[in-house]
Amino acid sequence: MPCMWAIGNASPITSGLLSYGVLWIKTGSFAPWKWFMLITGIVTLIFAAAVFIWLPDSPLSAHFLSQEQRAQAILRIKSNHSGIEQKRFKRYQFLEAIRDPKTWMFFFHAWGQEMSNGLTSQYSLIIQSFGFTTLQTTLLGCVTGLVALVSLALAAFVLARTKNCRAWISAAAYIPAIVASVLSLSLPWGNRWGLLVAIWLRSTTGIPYSVVMVWAANCSAGHTKKTTVIALYHVGYGLGNILSPQLFQPQYKPRYIVTWGVILGVACIFPMFLVILIRYYLKQENKRRDELQRKGTIQEVGVLEHTNQDDETVGEEVVDARQLDLTDRENLAL
Repeated sequence: MPCMWAIGNASPITSGLLSYGVLWIKTGSFAPWKWFMLITGIVTLIFAAAVFIWLPDSPLSAHFLSQEQRAQAILRIKSNHSGIEQKRFKRYQFLEAIRDPKTWMFFFHAWGQEMSNGLTSQYSLIIQSFGFTTLQTTLLGCVTGLVALVSLALAAFVLARTKNCRAWISAAAYIPAIVASVLSLSLPWGNRWGLLVAIWLRSTTGIPYSVVMVWAANCSAGHTKKTTVIALYHVGYGLGNILSPQLFQPQYKPRYIVTWGVILGVACIFPMFLVILIRYYLKQENKRRDELQRKGTIQEVGVLEHTNQDDETVGEEVVDARQLDLTDRENLAL
């Protein structure tokens, strides 16, 4: 997972180099940007076909695993208390997700985080406005991908060797972004390299997006509830992406003082505060559950009812609660 996010956020490297290459293609009315879209579209379709053919959608359909290995993969859920996947929509789990405060903390984090994502589509225009040529702008844009790759790889390394540090690592990743916003607001327009470094520094914000999204999934249980929480996280993500380009209004050119001010407050300081708040909220909840565990009031087993197909009698079976589709509020051992 960390490798996937690191490589995904490093896409400006490959797209920048590809953009630089297609700028040299001269095919008359068929513009270079059309070559870029054609090449990336073909590669995407090929990769999608490969995923559809060879990547299983669950351990049960993983053809490269033996029956024993498939069973072991399914039993791994016992260690994270997240329950088993259920294809049936459960209304009570949906309503629990809506009423859960942490659902909305994650939602607003995604929204605030993505209020700066309008920069992604504006990077080339902003860099070019510093006085660089089109070819120089294309190559300099690759550095944003390099910064994202290195920062995400470093974050993954630290997360693998520490415990309970997701909030602190996410909060720390906003510090370069805050510095970048301050530099963009204060540096003179003639200092184009300083302004360019500010643009590059913002790439560390890929860390909290990926970390907090996984965090939202890890601290939610019950298939319907977890799906709802992640869906709302992405609704926040989409809302931020819809609104963020509107910050780049023509009247704010060329310094975009208002834009950088909003990005500083809404897309840096606000989500930084939220990850710390989420950590505090979850820490207090864990303390409450630890106290219940100490008193012996938490049960880690459940009763599963099943109907005998022959005589239609109803039987009961005691099973591990971690193998039931329970929410994080029902399974207090989570």
